[in-house]
Amino acid sequence: MVIINSTRFDFLDIIEPVTTYTDGYLLSLNLGMPPQVFQVYLDTGSDLTWVPCGTNSSYQCLECGNEHSTSKPIPSFSPSQSSSNMKELCGSRFCVDIHSSDNSHDPCAAVGCAIPSFMSGLCTRPCPPFSYTYGGGALVLGSLAKDIVTLHGSIFGIAILLDVPGFCFGCVGSSIREPIGIAGFGKGILSLPSQLGFLDKGFSHCFLGFRFARNPNFTSSLIMGDLALSAKDDFLFTPMLKSITNPNFYYIGLEGVSIGDGAAIAAPPSLSSIDSEGNGGMIVDTGTTYTHLPDPFYTAILSSLASVILYERSYDLEMRTGFDLCFKIPCTHTPCTQDELPLINFHFLGDVKLTLPKDSCYYAVTAPKNSVVVKCLLFQRMDDDDDDDDVGGANNGPGAVLGSFQMQNVEVVYDMEAGRIGFQPKDCALHS
Repeated sequence: MVIINSTRFDFLDIIEPVTTYTDGYLLSLNLGMPPQVFQVYLDTGSDLTWVPCGTNSSYQCLECGNEHSTSKPIPSFSPSQSSSNMKELCGSRFCVDIHSSDNSHDPCAAVGCAIPSFMSGLCTRPCPPFSYTYGGGALVLGSLAKDIVTLHGSIFGIAILLDVPGFCFGCVGSSIREPIGIAGFGKGILSLPSQLGFLDKGFSHCFLGFRFARNPNFTSSLIMGDLALSAKDDFLFTPMLKSITNPNFYYIGLEGVSIGDGAAIAAPPSLSSIDSEGNGGMIVDTGTTYTHLPDPFYTAILSSLASVILYERSYDLEMRTGFDLCFKIPCTHTPCTQDELPLINFHFLGDVKLTLPKDSCYYAVTAPKNSVVVKCLLFQRMDDDDDDDDVGGANNGPGAVLGSFQMQNVEVVYDMEAGRIGFQPKDCALHS
């Protein structure tokens, strides 16, 4: 295993293992010297990479559920245990970005730098603490730090360990509804691929099915670099759309949805374009679990599904789970994959028809009982005041979201060179 400390090689690729979690996908992040290892969500809908900071007992996460209660300490990064850790300075571009400041001098002014020092760029005070918000009321509070991030790479097929100094990340002391850290993969300057220099090329991921959740023995690959874009002639590519107001999201255009071999249900025109105020389009967001679609388009899809699915509805499970369509499916042998539920197809700009794997649409929410299992459609309605994850509502920002559940067993390529996103359904467990 060769160790290098730069990403400035045209022939370098980063290849990191990704594991399946209960509501998303996790990347292993190695920070500091010696490295401290953290499992963080892979999120294409945000830019900041952050980890819990302090001692294992000092990190506070509010409204994080029983799984992340104070009785189960969350692994936290200890800056004092890393010989290479530094605080980010108030005059850095990352500090200006995290504070969303139109005036690059604001952060240094906030920490009390004298005018001559911050006008000359010589103020050495640290970046002031930040708050970073997500949808659903989620929030993290922390400070920016710089340290070495260690990654797995490949040069001409030779495996390497790559030490990248000066990686900027959030050292978070408390949060609401965000328990374990996030690797931001958006288009902003703070994102992990941006800092590593891969946003001018691209990256790809192939998510395992949720049946592998919490099983560390099965991983799939996140790839950054030329390897992510090679041999993709059989992929279904749709152009990326651009938003002036939300430039860091990965937008695509959704033209319709079809059920089985039926005619496509037309999406509203707002989902295949973005207006001058930044509204519309569909974002590809691995930080959102389920695909969200707006009404009345979503209701029309539900009606079409209900009309062609002949299984008995489980209204009880619909009430208990919050999902809109649940059905009682005969099951004599686990894993209960044999059913007559219809396939669902997304129609994107560029005459692209993506047929989703059936397991990416329906999920068994009960164990088999009396030779019956209940499966639910795992799509959700995008309300005008939608509060899920990283996005706004149907009339405020993105009009729809392609979530990570619908991306399982689909290789997704973010081709930044050509300004397009590609899809190819495949068994990611066999291609990892």
